[in-house]
Amino acid sequence: MSTAKNTERAANRIPLMWIVVAAFIVQIVVWTAWITFASKHRVAEVPLATGR
Repeated sequence: MSTAKNTERAANRIPLMWIVVAAFIVQIVVWTAWITFASKHRVAEVPLATGR
């Protein structure tokens, strides 16, 4: 009986594992796109304080 429960628990964890893996892959893709975009579009420096 405990084997059936363990198998059921393992089956319930598999979708969660795939959600975590998918989220990790999406995060890597988004960071790669962000870094690529940022490297091609330079930002002008903005002074934080005016020289008075």
